Amino acid sequence: MCLTPALVTLVLTIPGIIATVQVSTRPVLEAEIKKAISIPCVPTISTPNTTKYIQWFVMEKNVRQRIYFQDMENSTVDAGTDYTSRISVDKTYTLTIDPVMLRDERTFHCQVGAGPVGSGEAETLLKVYAAPDMPVIEKKSGTISLLETEAKEIASCVTRNGYPAPSVTWYKDRTPLHADPQLRNRTSVRLQAIEEANGLYTMKSVLSYIPVKQDKDALFYCEVSYRMPVGIDMMKESAKISISISYPPENAEFLIDRKVLKEMDNMTMECRSDGTSSVDYTFFKILDGEMVHIESTGNKVVMTALSRKDSGLYGCKVLDLDTYDEFVSNKTIMVHYLDPIVLTPKGPYVFTEGDKNVRISCEAGASQRPTVEWTKGKKTVVSTGKWLKLHMVELEHAGNYSCNVTVPSSLSRQKTISIVVKGPPHVNCTAEKFQKNGPYVNLTCVFRGDPIPVVMCNAHKEPTLTYHLQKNYVVSELILPLPTGELQLTCNGTNKHGNDDYLFIVQGDVAQAKSSGGVVIVVIIVCILLLAILGAILYFLYKKGKIPCGRSGKQSITQAEVHDNIVVEVKNDQKVPEETVLLQGVNGDKKLPSHQ
Repeated sequence: MCLTPALVTLVLTIPGIIATVQVSTRPVLEAEIKKAISIPCVPTISTPNTTKYIQWFVMEKNVRQRIYFQDMENSTVDAGTDYTSRISVDKTYTLTIDPVMLRDERTFHCQVGAGPVGSGEAETLLKVYAAPDMPVIEKKSGTISLLETEAKEIASCVTRNGYPAPSVTWYKDRTPLHADPQLRNRTSVRLQAIEEANGLYTMKSVLSYIPVKQDKDALFYCEVSYRMPVGIDMMKESAKISISISYPPENAEFLIDRKVLKEMDNMTMECRSDGTSSVDYTFFKILDGEMVHIESTGNKVVMTALSRKDSGLYGCKVLDLDTYDEFVSNKTIMVHYLDPIVLTPKGPYVFTEGDKNVRISCEAGASQRPTVEWTKGKKTVVSTGKWLKLHMVELEHAGNYSCNVTVPSSLSRQKTISIVVKGPPHVNCTAEKFQKNGPYVNLTCVFRGDPIPVVMCNAHKEPTLTYHLQKNYVVSELILPLPTGELQLTCNGTNKHGNDDYLFIVQGDVAQAKSSGGVVIVVIIVCILLLAILGAILYFLYKKGKIPCGRSGKQSITQAEVHDNIVVEVKNDQKVPEETVLLQGVNGDKKLPSHQ
């Protein structure tokens, strides 16, 4: 704490003794209204044991008024003063005021006496502060035209109950209006300070301003600056406001509510200007070089159920009703479309196995270049481009095909056809072992063909036999226990175009599938040729006399017929004649008739 020496120092001269009284205190103190403040008083006496007293005074209308007295025996707060109920003095002679009021801004005197030694005193100037209320900003009604040449009032700012009188500063987007030369030239501020009955101040500031177009998005506010103990500068900001500005347009903008338009869509056209003055909007379409007016209300037009005929150049005009300037904006609008798919030939699509160079085209008219893709079944791509080409028709080509057409504007169409392939049956068989209360075998055959084959399976033993009829194929499934010896069975599929079959040979825990379709005829022909050659050789030998013609000769041939059996062996990689398979599978081994 910084203390000053007493204003009065008394020196008493006694032979051999020099006695003095000095008083120190703070020269200036700052206090906040409605709070407490303490003013120190520190006496220094050269003879400490000297009897002393202390008094506190204030200046009241240029007259010194005592408010407190204390000697070695008593202490008294003077009655009838403004401080009778608000002050106290502790043992260090410090004066405390609680609460501080605005009228306490004055000088306080502390006087200390020491009998014959004399007295001394010091004074403190007390300064009082009150924080103002939050500033309230009020926007002036109405719109300011940029055509105005004089500053117009745009807002007022009021703050109350401050002391001393606070200062008010206007801002635009965080920039003080008085700090920018360009802003300062367009700004006028009128400030009014009103001292209320309680001594506090109300500050009112009115801002007048010449706006520019860039101020349409600007925010204006006021700032109140004030000082508080101890030496702290503070501020409060008002709410922010924008001002209504009327300015002529400089451009027009034509907009539509969608990036991509398709047939049957709705479309909203909008015309905008970059001004705020009163304008008139007109919509048009360029048709055969002429501007055709479109009826509208306001700055929007709605068109429903668009068609490709609605494509073209559209636009709008903005007319400023103050300056009669006109601004135009236009845009080309494309209504996209995708026509139904056309297939060539039209169908039905029925082919025969072995047909060559089958071609089906898929086309659709569109506003953009389409992308065409052929798929089969579940999205398996079989061709890109408009052509579906089958160089050699096979049974596997039968099924459903889809032509998918898309354009960049997200339009798409699909058309599905069914291709039928006529042909004889084709069979594919598998054998699979499994355990179910013993060893079993599952023999499965898939017969494909059109018309759908009629399937029959013959087994030496009765198996568990099921048939599953699908769209263009039949699945036969046989389940039977694994035999201890050999078991043979045949599955045959037949339609009007031909037949095909499979021979299963089940031996022990091994199952083999043998295809015999088409080989029966070859085997029969080979046997007939062998018999013919053998007969020719015997006849030639007979003519040459190499073979005796008698009963004994005939008897040898007969004996050979009786004792020799002709056995047909089925190998894993050899097809078996159909007649042989059926005989083996149903009746077991049979003897074939011998040559006579």
